[in-house]
Amino acid sequence: MATDLSPRSDRALDRAVALARGHDADLCVVHVVDEDLPASVAEAQETAARDVMRAHIDSLNKEAAVPVSIEVVIGRTYVDVLEMAERIEADLIILGTHREDSVMDMFRGTTAERIIRAGDTPVLLVRDRVLAPYRRIMVAVDFSVYSRRAFEFATRFDPRAEFHLVHAYEVPFKGFLYGHTTRREVSKQHERQLQSMIEEEMAAFLGTLETKVPRLERVLQEGSPQEVIRRQVTRLKPDLLVLGTHGRTGVAHAILGSVAEDLLKAPPCDVLAVKAW
Repeated sequence: MATDLSPRSDRALDRAVALARGHDADLCVVHVVDEDLPASVAEAQETAARDVMRAHIDSLNKEAAVPVSIEVVIGRTYVDVLEMAERIEADLIILGTHREDSVMDMFRGTTAERIIRAGDTPVLLVRDRVLAPYRRIMVAVDFSVYSRRAFEFATRFDPRAEFHLVHAYEVPFKGFLYGHTTRREVSKQHERQLQSMIEEEMAAFLGTLETKVPRLERVLQEGSPQEVIRRQVTRLKPDLLVLGTHGRTGVAHAILGSVAEDLLKAPPCDVLAVKAW
């Protein structure tokens, strides 16, 4: 778990402790002090950070104590977080939401985005206060290997949770049908055929999953992924939104971002981003 010692990171730390306790896991809490600070200031921040982190962890860890290690390093946030995750073979990186800086985010991306782009470890971005374990989990799927791994990883939180698989689709050539009656009739027929194909794809996708969950709802809805996901988040009010992502890089990706990274900029709830590799 990486913290910048802000109130946003406090929520992430609360969730990290709860998850570690629920899964009998070890927890490593990391804070990175900016390497560009003067040495004396960096050293003072390092000492203060350890004290603050220890006090907060002790307040959360009074019962059923979780094994917690604290690491404070001087360097660059996303680089050192990824190096630490690789060194300890972390199963999950947990972060709080970030302060919005539209100009810098446009060129560099948020810390969460940069960690997702450069790393392979699943990333949990915590927005909400911890009131209970994740009980309602929404997984955005496109029937790819990315979606499959994202779903399988999400079931590790609790396979008894309520899962909702959401797939967004767009009807091709819909805008090229002229005439009100023709457009309506042809569009409906096309949509029925397309939905039937998508339902078959969903059934095939479910057949490839290794983990079976007792409570599963399938949602197929027309629209862009961002529109459908946000619409379903409003309807379902999930505790956790799960997204599969990939390792695409380059200028186009830096400017446009993927669906996962667009949602990470303004998360509607806690978000888990999982890479297939």
